[in-house]
Amino acid sequence: MNVCIIGAGMGGAEYLTLAARKKIENADIIIGPKRVTEPYSCGKETYFEYEADKITRIINGAGDKNIAVLFSGDASFFSGAARLAELCPDAEIEPGISSASYFCAKIGVSMDDMNVVSLHGRKCNIVSETRRNRKTFALLGENPCGRLCEYGLGGARVYIGENLSYENEKIYCGAAAELKNAVLPPLSVIVIINENASPRVRSGINDGEFITGGVPMTKSAVRAVTAARLETEPDSVVYDIGAGTGTVSVEAALAAYKGTVYAIEKNHEAAELIRANAVKFMCDNIVVIEGSAPDALDGLPKPDRVFIGGSSGTLKQTIEKCGCEKIVVNAVTVETLTGTLKFFDELGYEYDIEQINASYARKIGGYNMLTAHNGVFVISGRRKAE
Repeated sequence: MNVCIIGAGMGGAEYLTLAARKKIENADIIIGPKRVTEPYSCGKETYFEYEADKITRIINGAGDKNIAVLFSGDASFFSGAARLAELCPDAEIEPGISSASYFCAKIGVSMDDMNVVSLHGRKCNIVSETRRNRKTFALLGENPCGRLCEYGLGGARVYIGENLSYENEKIYCGAAAELKNAVLPPLSVIVIINENASPRVRSGINDGEFITGGVPMTKSAVRAVTAARLETEPDSVVYDIGAGTGTVSVEAALAAYKGTVYAIEKNHEAAELIRANAVKFMCDNIVVIEGSAPDALDGLPKPDRVFIGGSSGTLKQTIEKCGCEKIVVNAVTVETLTGTLKFFDELGYEYDIEQINASYARKIGGYNMLTAHNGVFVISGRRKAE
């Protein structure tokens, strides 16, 4: 039995490679989604199927026949072919023309520095991706332009393509704000151009940049040390417990641009400030949870990093429920410090302790006078290896 996994391009027969066409002609059995497979099914045993497990069962029952399995686009580009290749490691893979290659050629945009993501059946922080990258290509499940507008990116230039390679192919171009109400068919694509993009991850952001109202906030110097101790990765799931105005949430979200930050806050006014700051800093990966830990953590994904800025007397229960390898706690009182160390000992965490004493200058007449803020203990806990 010879199995070949074939990238069939966007669907139009003229975009099937010559090598792929020969593989299909020599096949006894054709398998794939109906839209992709039907044009090549004449006179051949054909199965309209796209799920890898079901395709594998067909292959296993096919004896020694030659089999061609077709997937749209390129078999190595956000394709169901990846799962099938795992189940059939001896299968040959024939590449196709990807929607990204086709579309970028159509609109005359180079792929050299293109950021490529998918919103089709996948979670993607499209605002964060756009904030960081001048050019972003995305496979679409829905129109993202409304979300871009919500986070201040309505002026970004976008190209949208639908029904690529077919007779009813359409390509739109305009600002995200102009195309936010477009209703798109499945498997559309988009290229977003953000001329103001920056991949910089900011830490210790100036306090004055945040929307704070009358809610206490973690000051910039303390925040910078806290962020360093959290060691957030790009795809981390982070809890910010007692999030206040969301200053730590924002910095964690900027670092975890492919992940998610859950900002836990019981005060409704503060929760609204977190949402406002998320929009201001273009962090579409902040999810605000109004409630108190540990109960508010029910149903959330397991975290990779946890910051606790306030726990309302439930510190031990909160640490225990998080079950995280890396937890950072900020404490402004000796009692909270000693309680944290006690709970870390009881729950099997090793820890480091730092005290941050920061002073900030203010102008008085012709002089700069330093005003000291309350000292803050930063306790970094890491679960001991068993």
